[in-house]
Amino acid sequence: MKIALVVHDLHNHGGHSAYARILADAFSRRHAVTVFANRCEQPSDARWQFQRVRAVRASAAMTVRSFPLGLRFRRRQLRKYDIRHAQGYCGGNPNVVTAHICVAAYLDSLRGVSWRHRLGLQLMANAESRFYRRYQGRVIAVSSKIARELREFYEVAGSIDVIPHGVDAARFNGDCRDQRVAVRRQLGIEDHEKMILYVGDLTKAHVYLKELARAAPWATLVIVTYSQAYRWQSGNVRILSSTRELASYYGAADAFVFPTTYDAFGMVLLEAMAAGLPVFSSDRAGAVELIQSGKNGFVFALDDWVEATIAALRDLAALRDVGNEARKTARQHDWSKVVREVEQVYFR
Repeated sequence: MKIALVVHDLHNHGGHSAYARILADAFSRRHAVTVFANRCEQPSDARWQFQRVRAVRASAAMTVRSFPLGLRFRRRQLRKYDIRHAQGYCGGNPNVVTAHICVAAYLDSLRGVSWRHRLGLQLMANAESRFYRRYQGRVIAVSSKIARELREFYEVAGSIDVIPHGVDAARFNGDCRDQRVAVRRQLGIEDHEKMILYVGDLTKAHVYLKELARAAPWATLVIVTYSQAYRWQSGNVRILSSTRELASYYGAADAFVFPTTYDAFGMVLLEAMAAGLPVFSSDRAGAVELIQSGKNGFVFALDDWVEATIAALRDLAALRDVGNEARKTARQHDWSKVVREVEQVYFR
């Protein structure tokens, strides 16, 4: 089988790009696979091929909006593939699409963002809406939440396969806890002090993280983010730039918090669970579909999230069983399961 994986950029840092990279590595063992992307981190031993798609790199939004134009120059080449699997709206003529976000739903969830940011998202939502309303192929959603949003906002009427993201359980299995002392020393946190970790976009969580830090001066909140906006300074807050060495921060933490206003899935939740951390999420992330609140994690309504999280965090010793159950759940969602289920969609 000839498979084309279409994605704006391909790397192994997370999100839909890491998803495409994992599929490319797995499928190329038994199929002919080509990745069509604007930028690509291709290992020297990769079995798959790479074809560059032109796009304007002025900003992330401009890359997404210009990518479909560049893909037009690959149209004739793409027709030769049995499977043309796009990661969200990429343009072209795919016959399989994985929905990693519903931009219209994300836009609807945002409050207090600049008009320029909102306008850019609205243009993307309009393009995504036009695509899905005309699309007749197979759709994979990374959560039931996304499947519902596609039907609500874009009136997708056909069947949607829900295949949750996976996790590299071996990478985030908690063995890095032997680095706990070193990481904490680097951050100025004593071993007996409580360290709470957040990883992700501050646009979606900064309001609730600030409330949490103010209400819990007895804990240190460590934030790992690529966001430059919404940062702040406080004695019990450490804000770090994104890193590929996340496993060491999971290993150093006592708990993981995720008060997102919108996440189609939230891979970091599953990573934290694989590390054996008790996780405290809002009910706005797709990954909470894998959590039984109070057993393998905690899910609270966003309006109640700060108060409920603080109450539970005070007794971290009692949360060890929750962390152990979280690890067991994560192990049931290895990436190999995702690969098998996506391949089943291809053969239908």
